[in-house]
Amino acid sequence: MKNRIPDNPGLRKFAYAAILTVALASSAASIARADADPPKAWQDVRALVVRFNDAQNSQNSGVLSALLLDSPDLNWSSGVSSARGHEAVVAQLPFLYGGTMTVLPDYGALTIDLLSPTAADVTMPTQFRSESLLSDAVMTTTVVREHAVKTADGWRLSSIDTQPAPLRAP
Repeated sequence: MKNRIPDNPGLRKFAYAAILTVALASSAASIARADADPPKAWQDVRALVVRFNDAQNSQNSGVLSALLLDSPDLNWSSGVSSARGHEAVVAQLPFLYGGTMTVLPDYGALTIDLLSPTAADVTMPTQFRSESLLSDAVMTTTVVREHAVKTADGWRLSSIDTQPAPLRAP
C-alpha cells in the first residue's frame, strides 16, 4: 500500500497546506536561530579567550606565548606591573602568577565588541585565587580587558589589562 495524498481535492489541498505550513515553520525557526548565533569572528575571539585562560591555569607558557601577538606593541598590564613587547611579556609569565594563581573568568558576563573584521575588545569579570601552603587562599575580583587582533595565524591578544591587580597569598 502506497502512502499518497487522497484523491479527494479538498483533502488534497488541506494536506498540501499542512505540509507547506510545517516546512515554512521549520525554515523560519532555522533562520531565527541563525540570526541569534554570534558572528564567526565573535566565536573565534571567545575561543581565543577561553584557550588563553585555560593555558594560564595549566601554566602552559608555550600556549600562552603562541596566543599573544608576536610584536613589540604587545602590552600586558596588571596594577603597577607591566611589560611591553612579546619577549618581555613571555619572560614575565612565570612571575605573573607564581604557579599558585588560578584564573576564574565569568564567561556569562563576557563582552566582546567587534571593532572591525580584524579587531575586538574583550571585557571579562574575573576572580583570581591565590594559594599558599602557609595561608588560606586569597580571592581577588578584577576586570580583565583584552584587545584581540586577527593575524595571518588567527586571532591573537595584543593587549591585556587587569585592574585591580590580583593579590598574592602571603
